[in-house]
Amino acid sequence: MAYRANFFLEILGGAAVSGAILFLWVNVYKNYSSGAIGGYTLAEMITYIIGAGLIFSFIFTTSQGDEIDDDINEGFLSNYLLKPLNVNFYWLTRDIARKILTGFLGIAAFGTIIIFTSKYLAGPASSAMLVFALSAVVFGALVHFFLFYLTSVISFWLGRTWGFRFVIRVILEIASGAIIPLSFLPGIWKNIFEFLPLKFIAYFPMQIYLGKLTILEIISGFGWGILWLAIFAGLSYYFWKKGIKHYTAVGS
Repeated sequence: MAYRANFFLEILGGAAVSGAILFLWVNVYKNYSSGAIGGYTLAEMITYIIGAGLIFSFIFTTSQGDEIDDDINEGFLSNYLLKPLNVNFYWLTRDIARKILTGFLGIAAFGTIIIFTSKYLAGPASSAMLVFALSAVVFGALVHFFLFYLTSVISFWLGRTWGFRFVIRVILEIASGAIIPLSFLPGIWKNIFEFLPLKFIAYFPMQIYLGKLTILEIISGFGWGILWLAIFAGLSYYFWKKGIKHYTAVGS
């Protein structure tokens, strides 16, 4: 019961936070004489907050990385090593399955918000931009997996790594653009977060969806995304090969 309650509250909590942010922005726009703030109209801002919230509910779960940590520290990894399967691919597919489930639940949780704000929602800039935006969400999901994978496999050396993942979860809510567009941040922080791959989780897909980026900027963004994924994959392979030599199967 505790697990189920935590799981559903995790999804509903994301919708509640997005609803509170929407309420804030609606009041900001009511007291602002210009039609746009930071290049976003009210409709675009509402669409961004809901879209980013949906994406974040699809990608983000508070238990992310805990299962890998448990497999290593509690000895469950031994069972996987004895079977004819690729452990890392198994972890990836398990993560994707969980993301799909939380994505459906996220849509249900955001349903009420979408109904009440439907007249303000902006459609995609074009059908091509919608396809690019969905592709960017896949990039974001992979970046998210590898990020928490790397902070989980260091448990080969450090034991429990929950603290590292907690810090990353806090940073992600800002650095991914899930709460506010990165373009609203102060100069140096905007430049840092737009350089890091965390923007692929929410900011980059929504920028594409709303037509804020040119084709060249989208292609460049995907190019950087492929480079970041290659770096993450290389680091993951390196730490896995090193870490498995330290594995002692304690608790198996």
